[in-house]
Amino acid sequence: MTVTPVYRMVRHAGPESELTMTARCMDGGCAWESAPTPQPGTGAVGCAAHTAATGHATFAVRLECIALVTTEAAGEEGSG
Repeated sequence: MTVTPVYRMVRHAGPESELTMTARCMDGGCAWESAPTPQPGTGAVGCAAHTAATGHATFAVRLECIALVTTEAAGEEGSG
C-alpha cells in the first residue's frame, strides 16, 4: 500500500488557523524588521514605508500558517 499525502488549503475560522506575516530588510547591515501581523497587506505597507524612508528595496518575507492535519484517507472524509 502506498500512502500519498493530499494537501488542501481551506480557510478555517478560529485562532487555531491564524496566518502570520513578518518581513526583514535585506540591505546589508540594516536591522529593520516588521512586527508580526495577521494581515499581509499591513506587512506590505510596512515594507513600503521602510523603502520610502531608506531606499532599501529587498526584504525577506515570511508567511506562516497553522496546519490542521487529519489522518482521514482521501475520499473518506466524514465517513467516521
